[in-house]
Amino acid sequence: MSSLYLISVPLTNNLRNSAFYAAWETNSAIRFGAAGLLGNAVFFGLDKMLLPTVVRAASTLSVSDRSAVIISWSRWTKDNAASVSFFLAYLLDIALQHFLNAWLVFGLETISTRELYFNSLATTYTAYFGTLCGSTILQAYLLQRGLSKSVAFWTTIGLGAFVNYFVLNFLNAASEKTDKSSTTYNNPGGTDTHCSTGGNKGEMAMVPLW
Repeated sequence: MSSLYLISVPLTNNLRNSAFYAAWETNSAIRFGAAGLLGNAVFFGLDKMLLPTVVRAASTLSVSDRSAVIISWSRWTKDNAASVSFFLAYLLDIALQHFLNAWLVFGLETISTRELYFNSLATTYTAYFGTLCGSTILQAYLLQRGLSKSVAFWTTIGLGAFVNYFVLNFLNAASEKTDKSSTTYNNPGGTDTHCSTGGNKGEMAMVPLW
């Protein structure tokens, strides 16, 4: 028996018996927060990476096209590059956050098939398109008020996280209620029995943190 096994088994058992592990297993808010922190770290990196790309693309387009509409649009994009990069990074990161929420919060069984994955991903984008637009507008407003891009980013994320956690719980509660009511049947004894497949919940659960 290897020494690595002898060391790892007690460590694993101690971890499983720890208060942190118990809290992790029973408190979805902790798992939700961890998934959000990972997703938002990537979101922040994408935003930083896309900003110079947006500026270069807008500058190139403004000098290479003589159309007045294109020139006007490219200038607007360059002037608002910080908000454009935020919007694009948000749009891309939703897919990653969708996976992290399945992995850490709701269970990979909620995206275990192609149908479940794409249904839940579509639900995520549909449910949070308004938040995507609202967060971009808030971030642009904070930038205009003189906040740095990093401060404006994390302020927007913090406010969005607070709101979206309650939205998530509302969506999942409504989905569970719909799922139970749609699968209710009468057994021979005359008692209603509720069977929940969890399918609708899986479709509603992949909501990002921000």
